[in-house]
Amino acid sequence: MVSLRSSKTPLLLALSLLTTLTAATTRGLALGAEPLSDADLGKLVQPGTPIKWYYTWSLSPNNYLKSNKGDIKFFPLVNPDQANAGLANTLNGLRAGSDHLLTFNEPDIPAANGGNPIEPTRAAQLYLDFIKPLREKGWKVSHPVVSGSPQGRAWLQQFRDACQARDSAGCTSDFVSVHWYGPLDGLKDHLEQLRKFYNPVANGMKFYITELAQPSASESDNLALLKGAAPYLDGLNWVEGYAWFGSFRQRDANGWTGPGVALLNNNGDLTSVGKYYVNK
Repeated sequence: MVSLRSSKTPLLLALSLLTTLTAATTRGLALGAEPLSDADLGKLVQPGTPIKWYYTWSLSPNNYLKSNKGDIKFFPLVNPDQANAGLANTLNGLRAGSDHLLTFNEPDIPAANGGNPIEPTRAAQLYLDFIKPLREKGWKVSHPVVSGSPQGRAWLQQFRDACQARDSAGCTSDFVSVHWYGPLDGLKDHLEQLRKFYNPVANGMKFYITELAQPSASESDNLALLKGAAPYLDGLNWVEGYAWFGSFRQRDANGWTGPGVALLNNNGDLTSVGKYYVNK
């Protein structure tokens, strides 16, 4: 959690600021329910890869990355039905390199659309009871990651209100996880609105964009988005990482996103989007 007060000396503050400004934004992988073959996944994490972290929309790491790429961090994701008294023990079973926890994937949309719906008041109760205490055990936790829509931000407002009604300190977190599907200008606007929402600590709160793509668009349009988004996000000292939604072959894309987002073609070779993303 970011504090608005600091006891650092001016020199230490200057060094801290310099570190913040020069820290590299990292790229991640979003690995879904249809796992890639080891051969396909290996093409996304070749030597010198910019990929530094990944998640699986679950509490289970990818076996190939766990066994062969121990330097790529796993970010577990906990959904509402897993927020219970056994969560801490489950997380203890992960390797020491895991320290970021994503929470409650798209709680504002129906399950049929890929969400994990839950009322904000119930989510606040689960967060305060089972997520917030994990910060004392060394975990950096995110707020629930809502869809990139007005209803997502409305859900967050209700969630925050419910948190503060139960605990005056609220549902404190360490970073914000963001989903965005659409053009670059929309991404910029969405991020700025979220920064305002998390004010007054927004200047210190870190952001991860954990789903990013241009749905129902061509490969060339997605490449254009990535070429615009990557340098933009890399230049923001409050963005620590981003993950492209497309870690699959074109034939495995869902009907909404379409094959243009895929990092691999149907032969298992990198698409133009894939080449740009993993060969930074």
